Amino acid sequence: MKTIIAEKPSVAREIARVVKATRREAGYLTGNGYNVTWAFGHLVQPALPDGYGIKGFHPDNLPIIPPVFKLIPRQARLFRESERIIVATDAGREGELIFRYLYEYIGCATPFDRL
Repeated sequence: MKTIIAEKPSVAREIARVVKATRREAGYLTGNGYNVTWAFGHLVQPALPDGYGIKGFHPDNLPIIPPVFKLIPRQARLFRESERIIVATDAGREGELIFRYLYEYIGCATPFDRL
């Protein structure tokens, strides 16, 4: 399986149409040997309260100020499980950094190519 990462959902949808990845999943499209995802929004996000062991809403738990804020990567599984990543973010500095920041943050070693 190859994973293609675009910068915006609209670009990802067009790429998915071309590679015939038509099945919708949470945050990506898949099919025909490809997963197609996008970087719009946040690929690394702050952990929610349950990430700190706080279950449900209780006023006694507020404010929630952890000693260290945890970051949770969103599509890391796709990168790690792929045989190859195809980077289809914008070719400028920002588009390249969007991909590289996530790739480095999750410690990914999957080989990649730029579209």
